[in-house]
Amino acid sequence: MDIVMLGHHAAGKTSYLSLMYAAMCDGVEGMTLSTADTTAHRVLTSGARDILSGRYPRPSDRPRAYDFVLRHDGADVFPFRWKDHRGGALTEHRSDSRQAADLHDDLVAADGIVLFVDALRLDTDPEAAEAVRRLTVRVHQALADREETLTPLVIALTKADLVDLGADDAEDRFVGPFRPLIEAVAETRHIQGAFIPLVCGPEPENVALPVLWTLRFGIIGRAMRLSASIDSLMASAQLADQRDTLWDRVSSWWDDVPSWAALRDRDRALAAAELSLLQPLVEPAERLGELLEDILSF
Repeated sequence: MDIVMLGHHAAGKTSYLSLMYAAMCDGVEGMTLSTADTTAHRVLTSGARDILSGRYPRPSDRPRAYDFVLRHDGADVFPFRWKDHRGGALTEHRSDSRQAADLHDDLVAADGIVLFVDALRLDTDPEAAEAVRRLTVRVHQALADREETLTPLVIALTKADLVDLGADDAEDRFVGPFRPLIEAVAETRHIQGAFIPLVCGPEPENVALPVLWTLRFGIIGRAMRLSASIDSLMASAQLADQRDTLWDRVSSWWDDVPSWAALRDRDRALAAAELSLLQPLVEPAERLGELLEDILSF
């Protein structure tokens, strides 16, 4: 699964990634993350320690991809790649911009998308709503170019502790700029959206939720594909079994081609192998569903 993370410069993506990784290394309801990249592990955990001590990293304009594995009760369950897009790509409007084109291609191909928006900027900068509009237009265009496959989408509102989300006009100020995208997503069946306020500071809040939301639907999508494959293989095996005769076995041996019995056994073995991949996904998907049931979704 490929998850694309994007947002404007200084939206908090770098801080989020470190805090998310550290929180998931500690574990959430039996779910943990691991990576074989020792350098990434060191950088992310060191960054999290700095943030928890009140020292924030400088915003990064360097794109970076991280390969992680979701683990459940100590067993590897679901590998995924988390790709961080530099903020500058969002301000490049030229159709021939290589960065903008790469971003669009990644969004079209992504299995999950996480948008980061600075709540404080949205609250205090009159131009922030227009910047959000351009961001959501890019995402909406990419979603329109995608095939209708199950896709999780998270709107992550960073620095939520610095604004008043309980104010009477909070929904208009913080949700309003996303409403066209939210309404478009709500009309689909294959895009599953969530709106999650984040605090990425010394007292972090909700940092595990965006990654868990995306992974839940990644797991569900994988389980759906495996289930469909198993059903197809078992139907094929049943048809082959109905065509199995002694004469077919003898003539197939003579002609040196697979018999219906051999094809039946092959499809049953393939279905069993797919089932062995499906079974470990069921409990994590159910546990994630319980954990995320109170998320504001659309």
